[in-house]
Amino acid sequence: MFNFTDAGIFMKTNLTKGNIKAFLAKNAASSATAGKTGINKGFAHRGTNDTPDTLEPQVSFAELHPDITPIRQDKIAPLSTKKTEPHAVLSKYVKQRKQRSQLASSTKQRNAEFTFSDGFEAHFPEDTALTWHQGDKRSAALLKRCRRGDFAPEYELDCHGMTKAHAKEELAALLVQAYKQDIACVSVMHGHGSGVLKRAIPNYIMQYPHIIGFCQAPKQWGGQAGILVLLNVPQLSQYE
Repeated sequence: MFNFTDAGIFMKTNLTKGNIKAFLAKNAASSATAGKTGINKGFAHRGTNDTPDTLEPQVSFAELHPDITPIRQDKIAPLSTKKTEPHAVLSKYVKQRKQRSQLASSTKQRNAEFTFSDGFEAHFPEDTALTWHQGDKRSAALLKRCRRGDFAPEYELDCHGMTKAHAKEELAALLVQAYKQDIACVSVMHGHGSGVLKRAIPNYIMQYPHIIGFCQAPKQWGGQAGILVLLNVPQLSQYE
């Protein structure tokens, strides 16, 4: 008989001290082996008294819910994070602007189908209002009515801020398009400024073959800063 008084436990047993130690060591080894086997083989413990025979295998979510279809994830390429140098952006902008300007210039030139010469220069008295016509009675009568304000311009060209070359291109395009569209009267605003455009524009207008004449615009159409131009188009017949 062995008494557990040394361990604080009061129990009587017929086993010897050596038998008890062997029993405890065997139980400890069995518990360690069962825990290790369950972890390695994917078994889940339900309690401290479970043995390998009572452990259940783990089941995945797809196996538990076979009727659920996984959502297919679209793959979207991320936006480029590459930074563009400021001078590269500016250079590209300047190049595009230059190309647009060249395209617009060539388009206007094709639409104009007429160019003016800078070598032609007429004489206009400086002490009287600007006026010029073809010299016949019909042209004189129509231009007189234009000076009174009987003709309202349907097109207007504002040359403020333009260079002489630019104004020449725009004026040619204006006159050609007005003649093609049966427009009898157009207005050209040259402004005051240094007087370069004010002197050059009348010389350009005189070179266009389909005009009746031109004069200083009435006050309501720009006065001394503008010119009204009469074109020889069928629409003029209603004023005769």
